[in-house]
Amino acid sequence: MNSSQNLSLWQIGTEHQKLFSQLYDPETGEVNEAVQKQIDDLEPSAEKKCIAIQSWIAKMESEERELDALLYQIEMRKAAYSKEIEKLNNYLFTNMKRCGIKEIKCPLFRLRIKTNPYSTEILDQDQIPERFMVTREIVKVETKPDKNAIKEEVIKTGVQVPGALVSQKEKLEISINKI
Repeated sequence: MNSSQNLSLWQIGTEHQKLFSQLYDPETGEVNEAVQKQIDDLEPSAEKKCIAIQSWIAKMESEERELDALLYQIEMRKAAYSKEIEKLNNYLFTNMKRCGIKEIKCPLFRLRIKTNPYSTEILDQDQIPERFMVTREIVKVETKPDKNAIKEEVIKTGVQVPGALVSQKEKLEISINKI
């Protein structure tokens, strides 16, 4: 048999089972002292291997907790950056508009106040006139406002449709120049 120090815990377990099956004489029931000694010699190695494995597990669990804490910190930092970026973009957009600046070009990027296409927001579907309602069948029949028809009507006539708001917004567009 190899030195039990060089065996894996699995190998020690297999060796222990093999030796245990040879421990008793099947006819007399007597204990084989040589086999008992081999079993006794395996036990401290098995215990040391179990302790070593559990120590490794505890170390990995500790590192896993540390990684969870780091991930949480990174997520919080990312959220803070996102909030600050949004705040600064709004600040830049608002103040460019206040100053009447439509576009700024520099070697690294271009800032431009861009007018978005018209959009339609349904404020109260019950107030929308019937001619602006469309019916379509999905799984069931539903009737809902036709946003495009409402938008076209407001653009054509200049009169808002009851229950809807057609508006055109602006946004700040930042184009990064290729270097």
